[in-house]
Amino acid sequence: MKLNFSLHLNSAEDKSVLGSFAVEKPLLWDTSISFDQASEDAFEVLMTDSAEEACCFLQNKRKLSEAIFFGESSAVETFFDGLLNVWPLHEKAEMRRARFQKLLKHFQSEFDAWHYKNLLKSTIDSVPDLVWFKDKIGAHMMVNQEFCNTVHKTKEDIRGRGHYYIWDISEEEYKKGEFVCMESETDTMNAGKTCIFDEPLKTSEGMKQLKTYKTPLYDMFGNIEGTVGVAKDVTDFGNMGLELSILVENIPFPLILCDVNWKTLKMNDCFRKLVGIDKAKIQDFDFHLWLERNMTQVSDDSENLKTNSREHEYVLQIGNKDHHFIVIEQEIIDYFQNVSGYFVILRDVTIARNFETMILNAANTDALTQLYNRRYFEDFMKNNAKRPMTLLYMDLDNFKEVNDKYGHRRGDEILQNFAKFMQECFPTGIISRMGGDEFTLILEKPISEEKMATACELLNQKVMSLFRSGGLHVSVSVGISKTDGTRSYDEILHEADERMYALKKERHAERE
Repeated sequence: MKLNFSLHLNSAEDKSVLGSFAVEKPLLWDTSISFDQASEDAFEVLMTDSAEEACCFLQNKRKLSEAIFFGESSAVETFFDGLLNVWPLHEKAEMRRARFQKLLKHFQSEFDAWHYKNLLKSTIDSVPDLVWFKDKIGAHMMVNQEFCNTVHKTKEDIRGRGHYYIWDISEEEYKKGEFVCMESETDTMNAGKTCIFDEPLKTSEGMKQLKTYKTPLYDMFGNIEGTVGVAKDVTDFGNMGLELSILVENIPFPLILCDVNWKTLKMNDCFRKLVGIDKAKIQDFDFHLWLERNMTQVSDDSENLKTNSREHEYVLQIGNKDHHFIVIEQEIIDYFQNVSGYFVILRDVTIARNFETMILNAANTDALTQLYNRRYFEDFMKNNAKRPMTLLYMDLDNFKEVNDKYGHRRGDEILQNFAKFMQECFPTGIISRMGGDEFTLILEKPISEEKMATACELLNQKVMSLFRSGGLHVSVSVGISKTDGTRSYDEILHEADERMYALKKERHAERE
């Protein structure tokens, strides 16, 4: 908000004294003070020593404006009531400053009062429940828009009126005190604190059931001057208990309802069968204790702040088989935005997880050897290239001669045996078939040169044992590359590949 002072004064001293306040402590609510900068969006205060100008200003006064006259009050008797104040024409600078400081405090109070009233109105009008303020005798001083919508009356029509007029019941019915909430107002003021009531209310449209929160209002001397109430119309939910039980029981997956302290209230048949509990004992069932003792969490918690829910995946062993469940814990929020309980759903995703595993295995597994395939190897290397590892690139020497002499069936048997031999010699290795008779083996843990040489020699001996002495000479060529995590995937693979082919070439030359 802007507050502008138009200084139409002959006294240069007054202008100097008043103008110095432009840089002093600002008002609340981002109110800015200016001098002689009139605008349509500013609260205008005319300060003049001309009675004629003051009179003209008041005759054409805007809504958000005031005028202060500097001079004798006798000069403005005819329009004195329209002025905000009359100040002496001459006084000490200290008195002028003090007078202006009080004026600023006056506007601060005015602006604060307007803002707080507007804040209160905006706040209660945004509440979807009924809100009202009453004095001690029951007259409604302020209500929100939802209250107006419910009783079909305007705020102006409701202000100062009593219960029977607002709710369209006869004065006789009101005096009987039945279904008009009279006693709860008195109980609240006597208690001196917030009280909660379940109240039946008679209206022109029939009976309504309200859940009401009522709080006493105090004046500045600590005396009760009325009450404020918030009410939720729960008429349509009167028969919800039966409907809720039917709904919960017929949901085709395990579901449990708990109160705010996680005490079990309802449990459907699917849940009872899953946990093996008798219907008569569900009140004693501790969900989180059962969860901790029987299920294993296999995913991080996923929290949804919009729905006030948590979701995580667990594994439960049923009949020696793992079953996967998505466990969803959902807060139940009441009409006053308080957590009033929880419901938990267990969604069985076992079939989906099994299919995912099958599909993933099929995509990453070599059908002949049941080792990982090239796709898995490349994905692993790209995702883990920055970690220390040892890569072995392997190729069977003279394997083509096996296929040419004994056929592809025998060649497939050799490859399957080779896969088994690699797993025996390097039990912790990640082994992949790259295609044909080429394989890779990744060791994530450090291994000494001596152990590496021993394992490679053992592997070679196992392969050579597949053939009779004097027959085909099939052996294994191994190229080794190491990285501390600073080398690229292509660099590691290229080095291992080149070393493997260098060894293969060397062995071929020896046989010739």
